[in-house]
Amino acid sequence: MAEFIPDTTALVSAPSPMRRHRFVQITCLFATIAHTVATLICVYAFREGNFSDFTPARLMEFVPRHLVLWRFCCLSAILSSVSSLVFILAMREVLEEKFRFIIGVAVCLSVLACSQDLAAVSRMMVLFSDIALQGNAICTYTGNELVQIGWTLINQSITETFMVSSFLYGTAGLGICYCLSRTRVLPRSLAWAHLPVWFCMLATAVSTFAGFLPVAMSLMFAGNLGLSFLAAFSGVSIDAVLQQKKEPKAETVAVTADAPEPADSADKSAI
Repeated sequence: MAEFIPDTTALVSAPSPMRRHRFVQITCLFATIAHTVATLICVYAFREGNFSDFTPARLMEFVPRHLVLWRFCCLSAILSSVSSLVFILAMREVLEEKFRFIIGVAVCLSVLACSQDLAAVSRMMVLFSDIALQGNAICTYTGNELVQIGWTLINQSITETFMVSSFLYGTAGLGICYCLSRTRVLPRSLAWAHLPVWFCMLATAVSTFAGFLPVAMSLMFAGNLGLSFLAAFSGVSIDAVLQQKKEPKAETVAVTADAPEPADSADKSAI
């Protein structure tokens, strides 16, 4: 199989010059850490609350007893969504000008997805936890009424996060996959690495729409963990290509320094 040799000269026509190399590195690192931390914290909370048999009443009992853990779960979910947005922005920085329209649509979809996540997770972090705390104390509502209110909030958040946001991120990611499969800058293997992660996001949305919430939750965990590996792999691949762009410049400078001066040769011919 022939070794892939990237056309590094195409980086000149990309929306970002070499000075944004560090931005891409930091973005991929941030996405890797954010998704890994979010997945680990959410899995720990899932095991701690024994949510394999999920009910709204059990979640409302869990939140008052583990309020700090619940807040950390919500904050990590918000950070992971923001990191997904900036990760797609990083892909925009290393692709050519001809993909600007597709990447622009992908970025717009990602902004909408991130806004859905922020609204849904913030509602669960503040409003739902407050209702759960009221249920733990004595209030004017009965237990059934509080569970009904909590279930309404859970349904709204699941719809916005698991279905709408995952569908928007998955669609944006497939647009990035198309650009990566057509680019002359990055290896085609990067497009194949992106494909299962964004398909997992779309499968999460479809499973939620079909009512298979346990399957959707498993796919959400798998998608977040896969995105952490994808961000790390993308950062390494992009860094290798950008380093190849720097090496020819150094060789050109060295060859120019070793070349004889034309004035010396003219003096020798005159003598």
